[in-house]
Amino acid sequence: MTRTTLHRPLRLATRRRRATAAALAVATGAVLAVLPTSQALANAPDTTVTVNLAQTGAASTHVGSGFLYGLSQDGSGPSDSWLQPLAPTLFRGGGARLAGDGWIGDGYTAGSGFQTRITSALDQARRVTAAPYNATYHLLVSDLYGADTTQPSNTVYPCDNGNCANWTTFIDTVVGDVQASGLSNVEFDIWNEPDGTGFWPRGVNSTQYFQMWDTAVREIRRLDSSAVIVGASFSQYNSSFMQTYLSQTKTDGTLPNVLNWHFGDDPVNDANQTTSIESSLGISPIPMTVNEYLLSNQQNAGTAAWWLDRFAASGITAAAHAIWSDCCVAGTLDDTVAGTGSLAAPTGQWWAYRAYGSLTGATVASSSGNAGISAAAAANQSTGQANILIGNDSGQTGTTTINVQGFGSTPWLTAGSTVHATLYRIPDQTPLSVPITVSDADVTISNGSISVPAAFQSGADAFWLVLSPHGVAAPTTPGGSGSGQIIVDGNQTGTGNDEFQYDSNWGETSGVSDMYAGTANWSHVAGATATFAFTGTQVALHAVKDVDQGIMTVSVDGGTPQSIDDYASSRNASGIVWTSPVLGAGTHTLTIVNTGNKNSASSGTTIAIDRADATPASTTQTIIDGNVTGTGNDEFHYGANWGLTTGVSDMYDGTANWSYISGATATFTFTGTEVALHAVKDVDQGIITISVDGGTPQSADDYASTRNASGIVWTSPVLASGSHTLSIVNTGQKNSASSGTNIAIDRADVTS
Repeated sequence: MTRTTLHRPLRLATRRRRATAAALAVATGAVLAVLPTSQALANAPDTTVTVNLAQTGAASTHVGSGFLYGLSQDGSGPSDSWLQPLAPTLFRGGGARLAGDGWIGDGYTAGSGFQTRITSALDQARRVTAAPYNATYHLLVSDLYGADTTQPSNTVYPCDNGNCANWTTFIDTVVGDVQASGLSNVEFDIWNEPDGTGFWPRGVNSTQYFQMWDTAVREIRRLDSSAVIVGASFSQYNSSFMQTYLSQTKTDGTLPNVLNWHFGDDPVNDANQTTSIESSLGISPIPMTVNEYLLSNQQNAGTAAWWLDRFAASGITAAAHAIWSDCCVAGTLDDTVAGTGSLAAPTGQWWAYRAYGSLTGATVASSSGNAGISAAAAANQSTGQANILIGNDSGQTGTTTINVQGFGSTPWLTAGSTVHATLYRIPDQTPLSVPITVSDADVTISNGSISVPAAFQSGADAFWLVLSPHGVAAPTTPGGSGSGQIIVDGNQTGTGNDEFQYDSNWGETSGVSDMYAGTANWSHVAGATATFAFTGTQVALHAVKDVDQGIMTVSVDGGTPQSIDDYASSRNASGIVWTSPVLGAGTHTLTIVNTGNKNSASSGTTIAIDRADATPASTTQTIIDGNVTGTGNDEFHYGANWGLTTGVSDMYDGTANWSYISGATATFTFTGTEVALHAVKDVDQGIITISVDGGTPQSADDYASTRNASGIVWTSPVLASGSHTLSIVNTGQKNSASSGTNIAIDRADVTS
């Protein structure tokens, strides 16, 4: 029975106490209801992944960092602070489900419905195909047509009854609008999922399908010989479908420029199979994309990281995260960001993509002793880091040992005989302010290698290992949401809190692709002064280091100035150049002055500010196991009809308090401002209601097609500071797909 207090982001303390829960006699079936769905997974042996820094490959290209319908209607959301850290390379959209129903809704002409959709798609493309993203946009042509699963049953589909005339007019209109926009990197994804009835009910690889396809390809290429065409966009990887499609389009002279499919079991295997099919047909390899991946039950941090790792090893050029809710213009990156605007908060999935975005420089070889555990890694001498992302598609818990070899080839990464290893666990949590720091220490290199253990607390966890000579700054939440650091761009100016102020000797440059928000505030004038006002306990300053940078001084609250030399032989535009000591909680002012001096090797005296990271006064999260029982604070109390099972390996402290009886009630008393409840989600779980302080009960359905024994099922709103009581009731009801009405409590997290 464990109570864990987490002072974010780095301090972790644990204490244990004896439970006072009464033992209950329970039926065998009820006990089994909370055991793992697969004993093979629960008892899976520990495994090992190996990363070899001496075996380098091509530059990391963030293949899997793409999003289907991830942006707001006009493309402005989410903000760059949420998007840029993920290093996205692919976006896909076409205005699906926007009012007016596209070309179909306009009576098969270019009316207001079509204009709404094409305007949205081009607005999105305009943002993401430009710097700093320079991403590709797959324009979903069938969305513009109106075939987004909401089309009426009497829809006239392209080339119905052999008549392709209106379809040709539609294609001409689409290509003309794209050409008029002046945008590049917009590629034509002709028809979504033609192997299903929701988008194309005329038959997979049918005669009419190839009439539609050939007409579109020939017309697009007639109008724009350089156009890039994407297909077939099957709803799943199917080698038979792919064989027929490639054979026919080769015969017709309408092969796509980019070969695309959705989902699949393993992108490495699917890509290899596709290459084999191409070879058998005498087709030169076509670039491959997967512009939808992650089924609804796979959308967690661990599985997302597994797919990202496998994409890095696949030879596929780009891939996009699928959407299963918030379709289609919520601007939440397919729910990897929880909420929008000032309410936006990161999820475990967002942090998995954030870790993936940190893989810069050259890829390095990785392998795993378990197909369900994956690793991708990259090393970058210019940033002084190697980053490793560990994914989990098996639901396995236990310990994975990360063996890193080849340090003899990377002397820049070490400090003599040691390397600093920082390991973060990324739980599948919404929201997740910052990853959990598991270990953060210098590790002695032995025979050119180190080993770092990563203990999965849940089968949905991912891990992020950062190697550096002396350590790295803790990851931070964009915009200061949650309890992470507050990131303030250097161009956020004014006289208030979390704002910079510059005197008259400063200039500004925008569109700088390797800086946080694309802006640099700079000066080459001696005495030029800038200040940054903030509230918190520490501040870190990011500035350009380059061959032409000078020396500045920094001070806090009028203290003794410290000199910082911004010269570097290779450019780092957004690294931390200075971190303050820990300060008393309150308001502070950072002062930056250009001294007019420079390193003898520098060609200039310019200094250029990127941003500042302010650490707010910490909040505390206390983790209470569901078997910490009693009538006091931070304790659960269970009524009649509850049972207890111990030794459940995929739950927080190995204990599950459970009931399958309608009306069974549990309470949790706590002192704080917020509470999150963790419970089992599985194929046999029922529906609960949850309320705080006698408020209106809210329902939470604990059914899931794949087991997650320790995820968050409900989070309260922010409450007034003080004592509160959480009530949990088994309704006796269930999802129609569930086999039972059991509910099983794991733990609660209290924020104070």
